Amino acid sequence: MKAVLAIVIAFGASFCTNYSTYMQKKAVDALPRLNWRFSWTVAKSFFTNRPWLGAMAVDALGTALFMVALIFAPVSIVEPILTAGIALLAYLAIKKLGERPSRRDLIAIGITVLGVILLAVSLAEGLPQTKQYDALPLALITLAVAAAAAGIPLTLQLSKRGSIAAGLGISGGLVIGIAGVFSRLLMGNFGGRWYLWLPACLAAYPLGFGLFQAALQRGKAVVVAPLYNGLVVCVPIVMGSVALNESLPRSPALSALRIAAFALIVLGAVFLSGKTAGAGLTFREKP
Repeated sequence: MKAVLAIVIAFGASFCTNYSTYMQKKAVDALPRLNWRFSWTVAKSFFTNRPWLGAMAVDALGTALFMVALIFAPVSIVEPILTAGIALLAYLAIKKLGERPSRRDLIAIGITVLGVILLAVSLAEGLPQTKQYDALPLALITLAVAAAAAGIPLTLQLSKRGSIAAGLGISGGLVIGIAGVFSRLLMGNFGGRWYLWLPACLAAYPLGFGLFQAALQRGKAVVVAPLYNGLVVCVPIVMGSVALNESLPRSPALSALRIAAFALIVLGAVFLSGKTAGAGLTFREKP
C-alpha cells in the first residue's frame, strides 16, 4: 500500500513540475535574459510577472508532492517516476508551442514511459525499510557532481563551442539531482541530521532552479528539459545506490526489471536530447 501511495504522489509531482516547465517556457521568453551577474531589475521583472508566478505556484505544488513522496520511497525510485512527465511536456510543446516531433522523438518518449512502467512493476516486493547512508561516498560523489556542474557550462562559455543552453541544462540537472538526494536524507530523517540536510537543500534548489531558467531562455523546452530531467534522475540513482544503500529487489527477475527501467529512462532522455549534442533532436517549428 505504501508503495502504491508513493507512486501516485510521485506521478502527481511529475505532472505539476512538467506542466510548470511548459508555463515557465512561455513566460521566460518575454522576460529579460538571466546573466551571471545579479540584477535587481531583472529579478523584479520575474517576481512581478503573473504568468511566471503562476508557473512557480504549480512548481511549488509539484515540489511539495515530491517531498512527501520521499517520506515513503527511496530517491532512486521517486526521481525516475518524475521523468514520465517528459511525455506531458512533449505533448504541450506539440499542441501549444508549435513544435512537431519526428518518429524518433515519439519512440524516445515511449521508451521513457515504458521505463517508468517497468520501474513500477519492479516494486512488487515493496520498498526498502532501512534508512542508512555512507558518509564518505556521499561526500565524494557530491563534490564530483558539484565540480561537473560548475565546470561544464564554464568550459562551454570560455571555449565558445557547443550549446550553452545544453551546458546550463546539464548543470541545473546535476545540482537538482544532488538536491533530490539531500531531500531524501531530510524527509527520511536519516541519522536525525536535519541540520546538515536542510541547508544543503536550501543551497542547491535555488541554484539549480536558476540554471534551469537560464537554460530555458537559451534553448527550446523540448531540448533543455529532457536533458535536465535525464541528469536529475541519473544522479539520485547513482547516489542512492552507492551512498544511501537503496538496494535492488531480492528477486533476480525484479532486479532485472529495475535495471532495465533505469536504462530505458536514461536512454529515452538521451535520445530526446540528441539535438543538443549534435545528433539531431528533430522537433521542428510548424510552418
